[in-house]
Amino acid sequence: MTATASEGSPEVEAGDPRLTGSDLPGPMPLEADPPSRLGVFAHRDFRLIVAGNTLSQLGFWAQYVAVGWVATSVTDSKFLITLAFSAQFWPTLIFSPLAGLLADRQDRRRLVLYGNLAMVLPPLTIGVLIETGHITYLALVSLVFLGGIGQAFTQPATVAFIPALVPADRVSAAIAVNSGLTQSTRIIGPALAGAIIAAWGVAWGFHINAASFLTVTVACLLVRARPARAARGPSGNLADLRAGIAYARQNPVVGRIILFTSAVSLLLMQGALMPIFAKQVLHGDVSTYGLLSSAPGIGAVFGALAFRWLQAGRPQRGALIGCSFGIGLALLLVAVSRSVPLTVAALGLFGGCYFAVSTISMTIIITVSDDAFRGRVISLFMMSTAGLTPVSSIIAGGLASALGAPLTVGLCAAGVLLTVGVFCLARSAHVIKVGTTTPVEIV
Repeated sequence: MTATASEGSPEVEAGDPRLTGSDLPGPMPLEADPPSRLGVFAHRDFRLIVAGNTLSQLGFWAQYVAVGWVATSVTDSKFLITLAFSAQFWPTLIFSPLAGLLADRQDRRRLVLYGNLAMVLPPLTIGVLIETGHITYLALVSLVFLGGIGQAFTQPATVAFIPALVPADRVSAAIAVNSGLTQSTRIIGPALAGAIIAAWGVAWGFHINAASFLTVTVACLLVRARPARAARGPSGNLADLRAGIAYARQNPVVGRIILFTSAVSLLLMQGALMPIFAKQVLHGDVSTYGLLSSAPGIGAVFGALAFRWLQAGRPQRGALIGCSFGIGLALLLVAVSRSVPLTVAALGLFGGCYFAVSTISMTIIITVSDDAFRGRVISLFMMSTAGLTPVSSIIAGGLASALGAPLTVGLCAAGVLLTVGVFCLARSAHVIKVGTTTPVEIV
């Protein structure tokens, strides 16, 4: 059974159960180009999408700061503050499997376009409620959650769309560049948001986010790429979801990376506790909170610069393990610090290490996954990272209420270091090496 893709794309065979990593170049619509001084930026469609994603992330960080600060103004409960922070991430945990299936079965460009268009209304409404003095804790959490639903349904399609924008031999570079630019917004995003909130009011953090979604919408309207879509087989959606999970489980590289990132992500509780660190531990204000929120972005830029030297093979695998250890050490420094400069430096170290770990992990699972399953694999990866943020945030709120924020982060640091040790003892680096150099047949 075949299905013809839109606007002249070639027909795609329905899900062949025998899929290997060697199939990867097949679905790519572009052929390799001669080297260019512009690199991946030589491709117009990629420039459009990465520009839209970068501007959208600036808006995300504006709301990120605003949500935390509004929550501290309407409640004194540490648990409720962390719950408000996590509301934007719950939909990723709940809806990612369905979003990944849609990314494999529908037009990825249209999913990104309409998803971003739908995300304009919730932050705009929050901003209006704040300006009119009608904002409540329930309204804040509900509208943030609603906006997170749109984010959950666009994330897998956004990442899975990137390989269609560049030749096959530049996919890894494109993923790294897109991640680097969007992560770099953490440098100016939170700090700029803190300054804007201090000058114009917290409502503007939400207005900026609402406007930023329109940039991705415009970029998608201008993109010319029309990648082929996988045909829908005779099985139903539930069977297709199970097939995606089975594919990830049977692929040794994908399975190990998702399991590892799940364990680490569950222990990253410091983000939800930053408003508490800024106000109660470091005795600062909204500008301090903005600085702490932007510090990981500074480290992420250095991580992006270092990524260009991490070629496929041993250096990349070594960086995955080394930077994972770095995450644990950075969290330990955050836990013991009582000064703003040291905390900023520790968060910068965390940002650089986390960027390297997440980018290397995503690059590996995208390149070893067949395009017919790529959306579902990416959705599982996102569940293991951003999707676990609300769970870790709620745990963080409970632990911080009982033990205090610094001790909570210290326990998380110990957990990360233990997780990395187990990952190494399981010879996971060797499994990744074999899986990325030898095609694995998934039956």
